[in-house]
Amino acid sequence: MKKYVCLLLLLILFLFSCFGETVLTVDSAVQMALENNRSLKRQEISFMDKERTAKNRWNVFLPDITASAGISRGNEILKNSPEAKWGGRVSGAISITLGTDIPHKMNRIKEEYAAGNIDYEVAQRNLEVTVRQGFYELLFVKKDMELVQSNLETNKKRYDQAEARYKGGLAPELDVLNSWLAWSKLVPTYDTLTTNYERKLDQLKITLGIPADEDVVLQGDVEAMIPKEFDLSSIPEEYETPELRKLKASLNVAESSRKELRGSSLMPEISLGWSITPTWDDLSQSDQYVDRGSLSATIMWHLDNLIPNSSGNLKIKQLEDNAAKIRLQIAEEEEDSISRVENLVRQIKNQQASVKTLEMTRDVAEKTLSLTEEAYNFGTKDMLDVSDAQQTVRNAELDILAKKFDIYCSLLELEYTLNLTFGTLGR
Repeated sequence: MKKYVCLLLLLILFLFSCFGETVLTVDSAVQMALENNRSLKRQEISFMDKERTAKNRWNVFLPDITASAGISRGNEILKNSPEAKWGGRVSGAISITLGTDIPHKMNRIKEEYAAGNIDYEVAQRNLEVTVRQGFYELLFVKKDMELVQSNLETNKKRYDQAEARYKGGLAPELDVLNSWLAWSKLVPTYDTLTTNYERKLDQLKITLGIPADEDVVLQGDVEAMIPKEFDLSSIPEEYETPELRKLKASLNVAESSRKELRGSSLMPEISLGWSITPTWDDLSQSDQYVDRGSLSATIMWHLDNLIPNSSGNLKIKQLEDNAAKIRLQIAEEEEDSISRVENLVRQIKNQQASVKTLEMTRDVAEKTLSLTEEAYNFGTKDMLDVSDAQQTVRNAELDILAKKFDIYCSLLELEYTLNLTFGTLGR
């Protein structure tokens, strides 16, 4: 019975330990950011407003409907005259204004919704890039911490050995001092890395919407953030960058706004109305009333907007200028995007070549460390030589990881530019 009770307690403790921390992979971190990021939520609210407006854009055809009622009594009541009578009035009116700008207005609302949708998608992709880069940057710093910690432990053991040999009269005091220096100079380096890691982790928590006091564990292998080999020949020949999509959407909005303004400023509009206004001079005689309502149709034309350089005419030209500037931006982005993609591909290939060179440098550094440790054991090298060789190996390993991280960031930027799903080129 006691055995089962112990197992139950261990299970409860395990469950509590699981709930006490958040375990994140890079994909789950992205998903959490898309669900909880406050900046993205604000943009989502703006997008939802545009979506609601677009779905109900037919309401431009809704007429203006008003209703009112009131009673009154003549000023004879102030003189206490028995001839003072209560009068009443009820009014109802319905009117609608129709113009050639209405279809353009509906189209402008639709284009604003489409532009808002693109803005929201681009914001999501930007957030995903930020999270993926931040996640692997943290793993990179953590790997650096592990390397320093491993060197710390090794140097501490060497210091203990040197101290023991010195006390036994088998080594000079200089060996003890050198081994202590080799160990102690790594302590502030480790402390700095720890502080940097915690700071970056706090920034990631804010991005993901995780409480600051919640423990977070990152699961991932920084060594495997990119494959050893990948093919860049699958890059599509035709693509639209996020910036180009946004510019084209802005152009559609500008064109619709221009057409809407031309329709409302330069073309006539017709107003249709109908009102009923039954009025009683004496409410005691409810069957005696006069209806002053009417059925009306009015054509209105703002002729002043037809005058060259009038305010309405200048507003139309201003919208035309805005559209012309956006077209120039589109042409510029189309040319720049080709150059950006070509530069990114060249950059990635150069980074791949650099990784191979750095791996050979690391192999040489590891061989040098091995020979230096053998020489130290035979007494022909001192502890500082070993420490320097360790540092060279550590720097070589970090240089490789840093270059791989650069490749990863370049791949993310290339996939973002090509509007591809993240991970397409790096798989």
